Amino acid sequence: MTLRGRLAVAFTLILLAPTLVGAAALAGLGVMTPGSATATGAGQGDAIAGTAVRSLVAARCRDLSATATSLAATASAAGQSFAVVPAGSSGAWAICGVDPAELPAAAQTGLAARVEIRHDGVATGEAYAVQPLDDAFLAELSAAAGRRVSLADASGSRAYGQISNPIASDATMPLRLRMDAASPAGRGPLTVLLVVAGAAVVASALLGWWLASLATRPLRRLLAAVDRASTGDLTARTAVRGRDETGRLGLRLDGLLAGLQETQRLSVTDALTGLGNRRALAEHLHREIERAGRFGRTFGVLALDLDHFKEINDSHGHRVGDGVLVELAARIRGVIREVDLAFRQGGEEFVVLLPETDIAGSLTAARRIGDAVRDTPFARDDEAIAVTVSAGVAVFPRHARTGEDLLEAADQALYAAKAAGRDTFVLAGTQPQEDRGTGSSHRDVALGALR
Repeated sequence: MTLRGRLAVAFTLILLAPTLVGAAALAGLGVMTPGSATATGAGQGDAIAGTAVRSLVAARCRDLSATATSLAATASAAGQSFAVVPAGSSGAWAICGVDPAELPAAAQTGLAARVEIRHDGVATGEAYAVQPLDDAFLAELSAAAGRRVSLADASGSRAYGQISNPIASDATMPLRLRMDAASPAGRGPLTVLLVVAGAAVVASALLGWWLASLATRPLRRLLAAVDRASTGDLTARTAVRGRDETGRLGLRLDGLLAGLQETQRLSVTDALTGLGNRRALAEHLHREIERAGRFGRTFGVLALDLDHFKEINDSHGHRVGDGVLVELAARIRGVIREVDLAFRQGGEEFVVLLPETDIAGSLTAARRIGDAVRDTPFARDDEAIAVTVSAGVAVFPRHARTGEDLLEAADQALYAAKAAGRDTFVLAGTQPQEDRGTGSSHRDVALGALR
């Protein structure tokens, strides 16, 4: 598991512990949804619901008793011995004020109040006011309890007393009723606890993962920069800032990479002229040879040497000689293309690589460099110094197929240009036709050789 994963688990557990404790405490308070009674526990909630049902039954019994009393008086005046409201009601009734155990164990169909019919002080019959135990009345009882109330099993003299969550707790309750443990309209404490706990787990996991990502983000940036640097890309930076440990580490690592990048640049750069050095020449020559060979392209190489450079040092000093080398490098960069690469091989020797350049193009580049050096004297310490350069030209794959052999061919052509009198350029594999008798210049000799 990654560090971010381990931190996510740790943060989740830390966040989850107090959340679960709070959920348990909330469930312990007996939180219920609207429409149900508020209680501090499951037992107390059942007791309150049962009390509500008994109160409603008692109130209904009082109403029925008043109706039955009025009915008995009417029946007595009419000389009747039996009267019932509603008319035609029949069945096994639960009698208000009578213990169900004293009544037949039959299915109850109504709640009734019973009053004697008396004539001249003598009981002659009974009058009944009946509340049918229909769905409407049971719904009214369920609303009072906040949960579903139904008729209990009639088997056994006190079967209602054995039902879970019994409503009748004493002998004065005339109905055999039972009450469900959970109301459809609400959720009990255990359900609340499970819902809250599930939500807490999800929320804690998401928050824990976010915190872990936030905590490990600087480390991931540091690791990404190190991975890029290990592949040779020293331009990579962490972009991690701050006053804490990771911020200081990011700052130090960026500084280290910048230093390595500069060291790498200096390792392939000539300190005096700013051109590539011998190491850079070898790397780029190998790369360009591979590219030209893969795509079937030509590739030119110029080997350059400053003419009579020792005389410049002897006559003007090494400081002036260094200045001449710097100016020569600048003029070479000024006439070659952006894709061409210039290097100082050592001393007064320079090399120019000409990617995707044929023989004609390579000779043109050599001519332009010679003209740029010869046509404008080098100004040093208020003195104009005339400088010329000799060049050898070799082209891949005409003269060689490896970088080492191609550079050797350009060097041999350079020696031929020196032997021809300097201030000229020679193509590898050709010999300049020098004709001293006609007074032709060195440059004209070279041009004649190239034709």
